[in-house]
Amino acid sequence: MANQPVSPSHAEDHASHGPGRYFLIWGILLAFTGLTVWTGRMDLGAANIGIALAIATVKATLVVLFFMHLSESHGANRLVFVVSFLFLAVLLVGVFGDLLSRSEISLPSGAPNFDSPESSEPAHH
Repeated sequence: MANQPVSPSHAEDHASHGPGRYFLIWGILLAFTGLTVWTGRMDLGAANIGIALAIATVKATLVVLFFMHLSESHGANRLVFVVSFLFLAVLLVGVFGDLLSRSEISLPSGAPNFDSPESSEPAHH
């Protein structure tokens, strides 16, 4: 088999694998980790879970695309990645759908506060 010349697009693919790309993604991941810590110390109410899931999804996507080289994969690998996100979406809709359909008293956040002064007083009959 004769040696085939390297096409410019093939050479560009190998050039994009330099350490600079990995340091950039690592820096972005560090920034998102800092954002996770910063938002984790805030009380944003119902938005806390959505923000945490969004940040985690972005970080996981960056790791999978660049450090696991999914951005360069074709075919079945990309299909598995997309199907896993669809499965995650179905799972989250099921969990949050279940939580939203329950009465407030059955949720941990809806439990009566037994430490409040009103509940510690003896009942007068």
